[in-house]
Amino acid sequence: MKSGRTILIAGSRRGIGRALAGHYADRGHAVIGLSRGEADLVHEGYRHIVCDVTDEKRVQEVFGEIAPQGQATDVVIYCAGLKIDSYALLTGGGQAESMLRTNLLGAFLVTRQAARLMKRHRFGRFVYLTSIAVPLGSAGTVMYGASKAGLEQMAFALSREFPKDNITFNCLGISVYPSTMVEEIDEKSLEAARKLLVKPDALQVEEIAGAVDFFASDAARQITGQTLYFGGVR
Repeated sequence: MKSGRTILIAGSRRGIGRALAGHYADRGHAVIGLSRGEADLVHEGYRHIVCDVTDEKRVQEVFGEIAPQGQATDVVIYCAGLKIDSYALLTGGGQAESMLRTNLLGAFLVTRQAARLMKRHRFGRFVYLTSIAVPLGSAGTVMYGASKAGLEQMAFALSREFPKDNITFNCLGISVYPSTMVEEIDEKSLEAARKLLVKPDALQVEEIAGAVDFFASDAARQITGQTLYFGGVR
């Protein structure tokens, strides 16, 4: 990725989003982070904004704050996610709705606002974090996997709406990452998932950032609507 980009990271308070925010701020990019709560990252290259990405009005307000003169965000990394491991018959409607709203609706609301600005500047890169739960279809991930599959389909469809604007939409399927989400999974389930992977080792933030950097680069200007999975699944 070129130096000096403006990068918006949704879900920057913890996990992968928090790690990526620090990574890119350290490398001289202007990073704006969004999350429901305050963040602990203090860096001259980082600005945090409290925002519930499922709140349409608040998302609109945030983009008014960060782009008062219509300046575009160059790269959007959507890391906001909610994962509730539960078998279908034990999953409440509220739990299912929460995952769909955070994992899919929030991504749409953020994308819509950012894409409007990117279209004016004829440049933009969207990278959405999805999951190996989509191709694996593991028991206990029915609504989580469905929300992430919807995210992949959204990126694919969006790529058809901006064919000449130099805006791309791609997804990264995360395998195992040492974050709060992984910590919430019981050891038996985690081990079962690892056995299905060709590459079961936990990911490092540099590996994820390397894939993001490629998608955000000029070299990937003709790659859009794609999903790249870690772990050796497809």
